Amino acid sequence: MFGGFVDVLGISMGLGCAWLGWRTVLRPHRPPEPFQGPVWAVRAGGLGFVLLGVVLAVRSAALLAGREAGWTGDFIRWVAGPLVIGSILAALLSRRAEHRRGEHRRAEHRQSRTRNEDGGPGRAAHR
Repeated sequence: MFGGFVDVLGISMGLGCAWLGWRTVLRPHRPPEPFQGPVWAVRAGGLGFVLLGVVLAVRSAALLAGREAGWTGDFIRWVAGPLVIGSILAALLSRRAEHRRGEHRRAEHRQSRTRNEDGGPGRAAHR
């Protein structure tokens, strides 16, 4: 009884993962919150979630039917997993790089405000 419930839950979670990934693949410029970063990383993460969801649903359905689904574990481990993990790492690195670029731009803006056009002291020197 409990095993059947877990398999049905696995099927529903797999379909939810596939739906979330499909939304991300179709709209990489407006992805859901977990998928942020460059377009290629968003699409890779979405594709990874689609594959992960489909394989998880197939595996759970096979276990519910009493069949063996040995290839699904290998597929998740070697294909879907690296796509998802790689896209998460790319998104984190992209956010960090964007944050650093933003700090650099703010520092340049502050520096340019303190000088006037001829390179002399600007408003900050007169305060």
